[in-house]
Amino acid sequence: MGAPHRRKGTSKKIQTVTILCGGNSEERKISILSGKNVHDSLKKKGIESKLFIWDGNFESLKKIDDPVCFIALHGSPGENGKVQNYLEKLGIKYTGSKAESCELTYDKIKTKEFFLKIGVKTPRWWEKRPNHYPYMIKPRFGGSSIGTKLCFAKSDCQTLNNDCFYEEYIDGREISISIVEINGNVEMLPILEIIPAGDFYDYNSKYTSNGAKLIAPAALSKSEQTHITKLSLKIYKYMALRDFARIDGIISREEVYFLEVNSIPGMTPMSDLPASAKAGGYSLGEIALQAIKMACRR
Repeated sequence: MGAPHRRKGTSKKIQTVTILCGGNSEERKISILSGKNVHDSLKKKGIESKLFIWDGNFESLKKIDDPVCFIALHGSPGENGKVQNYLEKLGIKYTGSKAESCELTYDKIKTKEFFLKIGVKTPRWWEKRPNHYPYMIKPRFGGSSIGTKLCFAKSDCQTLNNDCFYEEYIDGREISISIVEINGNVEMLPILEIIPAGDFYDYNSKYTSNGAKLIAPAALSKSEQTHITKLSLKIYKYMALRDFARIDGIISREEVYFLEVNSIPGMTPMSDLPASAKAGGYSLGEIALQAIKMACRR
């Protein structure tokens, strides 16, 4: 698919790579799965890498002795820009987006505000409980759908986190859009349609066998593909993302609503990006290697 901009090719020789995963967020377990999968995938490509299962202590990051770090952290502080800032202070190059972009995408409300600013549709949201049902309750920060609930009545959602907000429920087809950079080109992988076994794509649907059916490429008309591609690449460009990202959306009544952006998408064997990559003819190892090459020359 088309790319809005092009970067110079990569030529620097890759040395050893540290894969940073773990952390101390609620997503630690998923992060470790992502890290191990990237590690195994790079091994198949003949790239030497070391798995660093981080304890969440910033001082321990000083133990990284490789010139480049593949960040496979999910949740805070790996996905909100703090780790990226710290690695820059240490002079360690890293994969993925810069701290400013990570900070923006980690905040779901700021992301939704940004969508509206650039003319991209997103479901309405409220800070106070709306007086109609159904609606979604989502944590403002964090991923893997942890803490996300679909409410059909007040009794469904009694326990709330202070950082939660309420979002309009859009009944439609759930899609996942993965964008990667290949040989300096921004490329959108085949759009993935998600058919969850439950009411929506929650944590259990994502990380349990038979929790969801992932279809890539999604059965879309040419006009739908063109429209989604145009808007997704616009989001990627204007949010100043780099190397890879995943954008979640819903198609409903011929409209496309964008929900959130993941600057460090899940890379477990069950995750969306690897599934889209496979449909596009790429292995996860190729995607990871491309990101590492880009990081090496920055």
